[in-house]
Amino acid sequence: MRRTLFLASSLFALALAGACASSEDEELRSNPSPPPSIPISDAATADVPADPEDSAVVFPRCSAAGWCKTDLPDADLVLKDIVPFATRAFAVAESATLGVKVLEWEMATDGWKYIDDGSQGEFGLGPYVGKMWAPSENEIYFTIAPAFVYRGTRPSPGAAWSWTRDRLVDFAAGPTHAAHDHGYPSSRLMNGNLSALGVWGVGRDDVYAWYSNAVFHLKSEDGGAPTWGVEYVAEGTEAFDEHLFILAVGGTSEAVWFAGARARGIDGCPILARKTVDGIVRIVDGVARTSAATPCLARDGALFLGTAPGWITDLHPLGDDAIVALKGRELVTLATSGSDYVVRSNAVTPVAMSGKPQGFYSFWWTSNEVWLSGYSQLVRGDTTDVDAGATGLATSTVSLTNIPLDVPLYRVRGTSETNLWAVGAGYALHKTTP
Repeated sequence: MRRTLFLASSLFALALAGACASSEDEELRSNPSPPPSIPISDAATADVPADPEDSAVVFPRCSAAGWCKTDLPDADLVLKDIVPFATRAFAVAESATLGVKVLEWEMATDGWKYIDDGSQGEFGLGPYVGKMWAPSENEIYFTIAPAFVYRGTRPSPGAAWSWTRDRLVDFAAGPTHAAHDHGYPSSRLMNGNLSALGVWGVGRDDVYAWYSNAVFHLKSEDGGAPTWGVEYVAEGTEAFDEHLFILAVGGTSEAVWFAGARARGIDGCPILARKTVDGIVRIVDGVARTSAATPCLARDGALFLGTAPGWITDLHPLGDDAIVALKGRELVTLATSGSDYVVRSNAVTPVAMSGKPQGFYSFWWTSNEVWLSGYSQLVRGDTTDVDAGATGLATSTVSLTNIPLDVPLYRVRGTSETNLWAVGAGYALHKTTP
């Protein structure tokens, strides 16, 4: 099969000051979620305001760009994912003191409350969470290590939640690598661990989950209760220290894409497979190396997304025949053209901070806008500019106090241009202005 590859020029380069202590590779094996230490701000340096303990100082709740702080029930919550609706939102968080917690926000109170049943803190359940998804305001899914999928339902808003959970199978071959377990690979680019664990659906009757190197599909056989059947297993390791991981699933009812990594330690190559009515085909792959300078080389018979480091960690469909993927510091568009795939890769350079993640955690795409979240920053651009390979993305101000940002923003998501959320270590920021 013939394949065509086009690489567009860099979108933009942000040059903002910052200085942090460098970290050793061993730090990549620890939980990358730091507790909140300072209020959300821009990554640019600025005059430091008066002592926050001074009772005479009143800090605004919203930034100049309209990002407003919402009240969390505890200070040490590290929010990893959020699913918003028009008047409410759901989030999953990690806490050093409380363990994993699930929260709901309501517009009527502009506050968050816990809705989990506490069972996710039982012995044997791990310290980190994966991605979450919700088909409606009365049904949500979230994932928790080592390989559990929780499902919560209620008859109506305000009613009590009922929870069930299932454990996914680990199909990864070989022993756990010293740098990660099968669901928690370490990334040099992101200076920490990424969750190879999550859940996503096309609709309430078409739900996928993933763990390690496998994707599962919630199916009902012969009218019985739905179970997680194996949909796809990424296989083909080529070295004793190599693993394959699934890090994101997305698409439409006609085409679902499975994205992730071929990892050698803390480096490696992106992988991407596509499921249609004709079956599942791995489209993107490479030859993983242990070289930090060149972690991935081209593989015969597969699309190669360039030598820039990064795994595919987030997806957004552009109809049945195209997908936008976040690959470290790049937004990559893949579109079918007959039996070919046409690829356009647009580099997005984040703020350079020593010892901090050098890529983006997530992105959110609408018909008009694209948003990316990273360490110390949110950036925004017009999707028409991105499609054309033009420059134009810019920092969106989230500063409440003018103190330089030093916390990660793990997820940006929304329902419209006037209902956007950005969540991370100690913060859930809501934007309702265009």
